[in-house]
Amino acid sequence: MRASDILVKRCVFCVFDINLPYVNLTEVALGMDDQQGKFVYQLMTKYYDDINAKKAEFTDEDFLGELLAKGENPFESFVTFAADEIHHMMINNPEIQQGSGIFIWAVMGEEEHIMFFKLNYQAGFICQLAEDGLVNWKRNTKIIPAASKKCTEYLYINLASNKVKISDFNCYVDSEKCNYLADKICKLQQQRSEKETVESITTAIEETIQETYEEKAPEKILESRQMIANLVAEKGEISNDIVRNAIFADNEEAQDRYTEKTVEERLPKETVYVSNKMEKRLARKQKIVTDSGIEILVPLEYLRDPNIFEYVQDETGKICIMIKDAGQLV
Repeated sequence: MRASDILVKRCVFCVFDINLPYVNLTEVALGMDDQQGKFVYQLMTKYYDDINAKKAEFTDEDFLGELLAKGENPFESFVTFAADEIHHMMINNPEIQQGSGIFIWAVMGEEEHIMFFKLNYQAGFICQLAEDGLVNWKRNTKIIPAASKKCTEYLYINLASNKVKISDFNCYVDSEKCNYLADKICKLQQQRSEKETVESITTAIEETIQETYEEKAPEKILESRQMIANLVAEKGEISNDIVRNAIFADNEEAQDRYTEKTVEERLPKETVYVSNKMEKRLARKQKIVTDSGIEILVPLEYLRDPNIFEYVQDETGKICIMIKDAGQLV
């Protein structure tokens, strides 16, 4: 998502401060060329395709659907409720930090979204010049972090599809660990993130290969990784049917075993959209973890080069990897 593809309809800034009796809300006009506007647009584009974001859906009969239908418009209804609830939870739950909130109503591409970003305060010093000409530093505990810093609490509500993307942030609320944006504010059932979904599918594929391809398993695993990267690049999506028919076309036993694993692991039946970030991740490098816990990121094309790696599967099914030319990985 590019900034030029976003049309902001409304934007509200607020302060989450436990020393105040309520949340102060201020509507602001954003321009793409002013400093505040650039900051907010950077946030919107940065997390739109976050592969770590949890996913959820809602219907008109669910809590979130009914909330958005109240009042003059969905934005007013959500802002009023969410701001008050977060402020109330923050008073008795210190893991929800004080900070500044941004609520946005915007058209992204062709679909309307309501977004929320919570920017936790940082402490730092500001430099001041006193009347006597002396330079002094004054500590400020309410510094808003730069847009380049990680935002741990955010959500995107797609009003066209009734789909939601939520930051994977868990903390204790009333002695219960939860994702407060999903569980308490929106009251949604979380689904796997894009990263978790793709990793679950690839794990099921490799376990199936180890169980059904015997001595050919090491080569087949490398082949499957390349095929997944190619399929995602070609289609922009992945599904169990695509995987089963493409990767296991030569092995009926593997097709049946993979189907069993998709049921056991509760992998999504529907086609899963794969973002550009995940596509690049799959195509660029694969992670190898040694027995001692050392992680090595290896370009995908290197894994298939017999001059660099050699693969052996022992009697337990474990695949051993021997690096023949470590110099290529430096």
